[in-house]
Amino acid sequence: MRVLRVALVIAAIAAAPGAQAATVVVFVNPMTLDKHTEVFNTPGPDRFLMCMQPPGMTGCTELPIRRRR
Repeated sequence: MRVLRVALVIAAIAAAPGAQAATVVVFVNPMTLDKHTEVFNTPGPDRFLMCMQPPGMTGCTELPIRRRR
């Protein structure tokens, strides 16, 4: 029974798809400071951007991501 459980766990791990990188964009309304978050699956490293919605005229700011071990 133990061997069967180990075999099922190994099969589940092998069948799991690889993790994709994500770009998280937080849009902030400069008038009301309301926030709207969108997540995009993108190639490359993970990124976290904070952008102002119109009528804000500034560009997006990339924020550092803290990695946990």
